[in-house]
Amino acid sequence: MATEKRHRRHSPPAATPGASPTSSSNPESAVLRSPSPPPDVLPDIASRLTSLEDFFALRASCRAYRALLPPSRGVLASQSPLLLVALFPSFSEALFHLSLRRLHRFRLPWGHHLPPSRHTLLYAHGCLVTATTASSHYPPRLLLLHLFSGVQIRLPKVPAPFTRIILSEDLAVVLFLPGRPTVQHCHLGDALWRVVCADAPDVVDDMLFVGGTLYALVNGLRLAIVELSENSLELSYLGGDLDDESRPAGELFRLGECGGDVLLISEDHEMMDYRVFQWVSEEGKWASVTSLGGRTLFLGYHGFASCLGPDYPGIRGDCLYAAGLRLGEWHEYSLTDGTCDVRYAEYPGAPPLNNSSPARPPVWVFPSLC
Repeated sequence: MATEKRHRRHSPPAATPGASPTSSSNPESAVLRSPSPPPDVLPDIASRLTSLEDFFALRASCRAYRALLPPSRGVLASQSPLLLVALFPSFSEALFHLSLRRLHRFRLPWGHHLPPSRHTLLYAHGCLVTATTASSHYPPRLLLLHLFSGVQIRLPKVPAPFTRIILSEDLAVVLFLPGRPTVQHCHLGDALWRVVCADAPDVVDDMLFVGGTLYALVNGLRLAIVELSENSLELSYLGGDLDDESRPAGELFRLGECGGDVLLISEDHEMMDYRVFQWVSEEGKWASVTSLGGRTLFLGYHGFASCLGPDYPGIRGDCLYAAGLRLGEWHEYSLTDGTCDVRYAEYPGAPPLNNSSPARPPVWVFPSLC
């Protein structure tokens, strides 16, 4: 990230006056007196840092530290979730730290193509995903940017409309419109998107990769495993038809994941009410849950974002964090007692509430899942 380049390099500390040649040549003695941490403990120190600024400041200390601390899940294990927010009036983007309440600024390669010409859609597997705005003459194109390495992956022009995008661990990309049978998918290196359809009357309401398996919510609340090929989409339904007794309560449903289990999440933004159900494969139905074993769920504006924990620094356990309708807004909903706190990202350049700008609600970013 560009932030790393702005830190100054510091010269090694000067030798202590009067130090004997013998003691200065003794490695163990030098380590004990050195104000810098020895290299072998650096990964452990980095894994305990909860601010990206502190992490990149540590990396910038010297070349040896940068080599020892490549951005990875291990060394970023304690990094707090962040919100990708808009800065007004420039429409540039920054990362907002929830608990420290401060911004982390950085450069993005699409800085000259900001809303409404380009929108950041989500963060997954270390990558920010943006899309150009479609028009009658120019179909949208997607760009995957690995947030820490800077690697960019440009995908072909998208042939059909979409509002939802999901990524597999190997960065296979799946696009769809909820309530439609059409699904588009593309793998790295493909020259074109593959467009496939479910058999009538099936429509796809949501999709999610869980443990390498692609699941779909079909025709309302039926759960199915999806197999995508070049020319077809095959659905293998789990469980039977839902009746009034087995139907989960709620209006708008999303698929989710927690500890490898498939979840169904009901959300009502206006009433600030959220409910979570777990798929019980032995019984073939959804069961309501009020505890996640201390874990925390994150919902983006258009779908599930991630699951963290348990006992994650700065994050409430057995809660659901959901991006709100307004810019810079999120909800913290407790599954234990059903209370909901509305939070706002307050920072210099924050958009006013109820702003009618073309920027979208914030995107969740998880450095620990890079």
